[in-house]
Amino acid sequence: MNQKLKEKIREKIRKAREIVEVEEWLKKSFKIQEDFLSSDYYKNSKTIFTYFHFDREVKTDLIIKKSIEDGKIICLPYIDWKNKILIPSEIKSIEEIVQEKGIPVPKFLRPVEVENIDIIIVPGVAFDVYKNRIGMGSGFYDRFLKNISKKTLKIALAFEFQILNERLPVCEKDIKVDVIITEKRIINSF
Repeated sequence: MNQKLKEKIREKIRKAREIVEVEEWLKKSFKIQEDFLSSDYYKNSKTIFTYFHFDREVKTDLIIKKSIEDGKIICLPYIDWKNKILIPSEIKSIEEIVQEKGIPVPKFLRPVEVENIDIIIVPGVAFDVYKNRIGMGSGFYDRFLKNISKKTLKIALAFEFQILNERLPVCEKDIKVDVIITEKRIINSF
């Protein structure tokens, strides 16, 4: 039952994301990234693990460029497809991002110790006001997040239409985020 409901929600939000006009996508992504970059979360971090946007996700290019410019360690998920795991891998420039199976990943494997990561920017298709998330369905991030340090902050960047007021149909293996930043608000309570 939960799986079917999750798929319905994924489909609904993906369709909503697909029809967002380019100008609106760019404008809202810029606002969300700016709010993240001006936050104490960002200012107090040294190492950030993020995704690189695709498929009309909230863009992350400004965060990556600014982090490198500010001398922070920025890493992206290097995907070990065989073992279905994510390996945080440092990038030195945005030009080191390549497409693999349609997903932007680091060109080189430069592993970063998981315990050194201060912030993980967690992608997701849908979220609720209780900070639950539904991902793409492969479980890569949930498996990764269950092994991180308690001090590591999990932040989601999302468009307001991705946030549902009712609780998502999640189970015990679905990992919540600590903060959600949209173009309209920052959700960090509950």
